[in-house]
Amino acid sequence: MDIYRGKLETMDYIFFATTERGKVYETGAYIHNYALSYALGLAKSPYFHQLQKPKYQEDLEPLNQLGIYLTPARPLEISYRLIQWNTIQEVYGFPKKERNIGYPDWGFARVIRPGSTFEFYVAIANPNCLAKFPNFENFLTGKGYIRLGKFMGKSCLRFKKAEKVEDKEGKFDARITKKRERKEKQGRTESLLLNWRDIPVDPIICDIYPSTLPTRLIANPKYKFGKYYLVEFEETDKEIEKIAQVFLPANMSFVARSLTTKKSRKK
Repeated sequence: MDIYRGKLETMDYIFFATTERGKVYETGAYIHNYALSYALGLAKSPYFHQLQKPKYQEDLEPLNQLGIYLTPARPLEISYRLIQWNTIQEVYGFPKKERNIGYPDWGFARVIRPGSTFEFYVAIANPNCLAKFPNFENFLTGKGYIRLGKFMGKSCLRFKKAEKVEDKEGKFDARITKKRERKEKQGRTESLLLNWRDIPVDPIICDIYPSTLPTRLIANPKYKFGKYYLVEFEETDKEIEKIAQVFLPANMSFVARSLTTKKSRKK
C-alpha cells in the first residue's frame, strides 16, 4: 500500500454552492473527495448531461476496482471573500434541458480566496494501476495544476510519499499527530476529514460537518475496534526532525454505502 499526502493551494477564487442563505451562496471549508477525483482526472463523466443527476457510483466504481482512494481535503489555512455577480439567464437551445441549478442568475457568493491551503491523502493498493492515469502519475512525482468549482478556479498540487505504512488492528482514533522528535510520546493532534459514505465501519463518536453534499463528511472519529493504517511522514525543518503520524481507517472505498434519495427511502 502506497499512501501520499497531497497539499493543495488555491491560485484563484474557488466557489461551490454549499449553503444557500437567501441570495448569499457560501462555499464550505473543505474540498469534497468526489470533486477531487474528477478534477484529478481519475473519475470521468460525459461532457453533456440531459438531466442534472450525477452518477457517482458508476463514475467512481472503476477506482474501487483499481484500489485507488482519496480522502476529502481539510483546510490548513483558509480565508474568504464576498463577491457579487449579475448574469443573464441561460439561453442555450437545448430541448427538454432543465435550468442549471446551483448557479444563480444574481446574488452574492462567499468564495475561498487565493492562497488558501488544503491537505488530503491518497491510498494506492497497486502502484501499477497508475499507468492508466499518466497525468495523475506525473502529479505524484512533481507539481501539478487542477481547476475546481463553478468558476473553474486554478489550484496548485504537491504530493509527498509516506516513508512508512503499517497495517494495524484494534482501538484507534482517526487523527494526525505531529511530533518534534521520535522519542516524544505526545505531540500536537489535528483532525482528519473523512467521508461517512466511504468508511467500512461506523465510529462510536465523531464530529459531523453540516451541509456537505453530496455525502456527509465527518472529523475526529473514534473507533472501538477496526483495521487502520499507521502512516508516517518525515520532515526536516530548521534542523529539527518532525514526524507526522496519520491514523487512517483501512479499506475505505468510494460510495461504500449506496446513495439513496428520499423517494427511494419511502418505498
